[in-house]
Amino acid sequence: MIVLVYRAFTADPSHETLLSKPLNRWSINDVTLWVEHLGVWTNQYKETFSREQIDGRSLSALSDEDLSAAPFMIENQSHRRIILEELHRLKETGVTRPQTLWEYKEVNPGMTLFLLISLRNFPRLTLLYLYLFDYDVTFLPFIQTVCPSNKPQDRPGWKQWAEFLLMYFLLPYQLLTAFFWHWLSVHYWTAGIAIIHSMLLTVLDIKIYWTVWRRGEMRTLPKMLWIQVVAVVLSLSLYVLLWPLLPLFIINIEIYSQLYFAIFFTAALVKQTLLQTERPQRP
Repeated sequence: MIVLVYRAFTADPSHETLLSKPLNRWSINDVTLWVEHLGVWTNQYKETFSREQIDGRSLSALSDEDLSAAPFMIENQSHRRIILEELHRLKETGVTRPQTLWEYKEVNPGMTLFLLISLRNFPRLTLLYLYLFDYDVTFLPFIQTVCPSNKPQDRPGWKQWAEFLLMYFLLPYQLLTAFFWHWLSVHYWTAGIAIIHSMLLTVLDIKIYWTVWRRGEMRTLPKMLWIQVVAVVLSLSLYVLLWPLLPLFIINIEIYSQLYFAIFFTAALVKQTLLQTERPQRP
């Protein structure tokens, strides 16, 4: 927490994220970053934008004919369509979509806290909720990140769905590991801690289901899950009731606690669970 506070007060105040910087003030690096975050398929194009010194003003003037001609030479029509659709949306809204985890937190602090708590406790239910009620904004980018496709498409293909559903039912926390692995080069320490936390949660998840199956208590799983859901909802009800009154400082403390401190509680729980398994085996 001391390091986070220090970085908050020593950060360069002139630094602007793409969320708040107008398009006509984008630098060449800003444009390259924007192209890169459109998907893995843009890796073959981002160097061209950087080499041709395309800044915000030049980007706003691009057309389909420009992208298909030299020096861009984007022959794939679907690639050009996605770039132009994102550019059109950028011109209309004036801001780009969040490009990093911190930018997403700044725009959606409530959703960020909800995801941190619910994914840690109920990964399968949370992903199902996102699929049903927040498909385009949250679920679709998530599945495209953890199960990427080399071909850009509006909806995931059957191979992506097969890979996702296999991990969803067997190892849901590994989906979070894959997601944060994608961000490791951008958020090294935060993503690294989240990956280790996801691995610990995977061990705990496997151990719990193995214990329930070995004791022949699989029929009690729905009841156990319902009890846990009620317990978490009741513990967070105070946050829900006081949410409009909570200052952003308190919300950020809770978000940082879930990111950086919850891993120690999970590690202690894993240790306690494993010791309980080993204790009956001792003479």
